Amino acid sequence: MTSKQFSIVWFLAMHPGQVFSRSDIYERIWGLEADGDDATVTEHIKKIRAKFQEIEPTRSFVQTVWGVGYKWL
Repeated sequence: MTSKQFSIVWFLAMHPGQVFSRSDIYERIWGLEADGDDATVTEHIKKIRAKFQEIEPTRSFVQTVWGVGYKWL
């Protein structure tokens, strides 16, 4: 897991059940001054899910809340 992926997991896991938008996650992990796009979060979440799927295929750790963002289960 990359350091950014780990930071996302850590951030979400420290706030279980709380929903965060992509922009919220992006600002917390990359900072307010970052020049990227919050769509990066979507790609990182996709990779995080794939890595967790390898370890625990029957359990989901990150849930998408459509139209809102992501939360840790």
